[in-house]
Amino acid sequence: MMIDGNFKIATDQLTLTFTEGQRQDFFIQHTPHRVEIIYPPQTDFEHLQPWLFKVVTEALRKQAKAILPPRIQELASRHGFHYTRLSINSARTRWGSCSSKGHINLSLYLMILPLRLSDYVLLHELCHTQEMNHGPRFWTLMDRVTQQQSGTLRNELRHYPSPFR
Repeated sequence: MMIDGNFKIATDQLTLTFTEGQRQDFFIQHTPHRVEIIYPPQTDFEHLQPWLFKVVTEALRKQAKAILPPRIQELASRHGFHYTRLSINSARTRWGSCSSKGHINLSLYLMILPLRLSDYVLLHELCHTQEMNHGPRFWTLMDRVTQQQSGTLRNELRHYPSPFR
């Protein structure tokens, strides 16, 4: 993956774009669900890749901390789930996890997903607050909260293209 002026994340949760500016330094404009990274003319993107990855990751983290907590709370309330703590991390191999104490961890990379897939992950972790395994009762619960779409959503998530994974 190369982060350059053409790099873009565009989902119904977040739009992150790069725009060439007039200034001689980088700056970032954040609004809810939108991040614009403005770069100087003549930027040598190839030599800035590690730094640009950090910039994009931190922009995703800021958006995830603003968007995911109210969203999971809304889903928990709607479906009658209770969790004890929520953390946002930078895991790239796992979208989320739930401990036996009801502590939910979510990857900031959920922000690159369409809302239906991000919601699937949030509901998956919320279901683990009642069923800590992936047995038949867990999948029955998942089907109930996803209107019988858990298998379809799970398959779509497995095949979703990600520049970060």
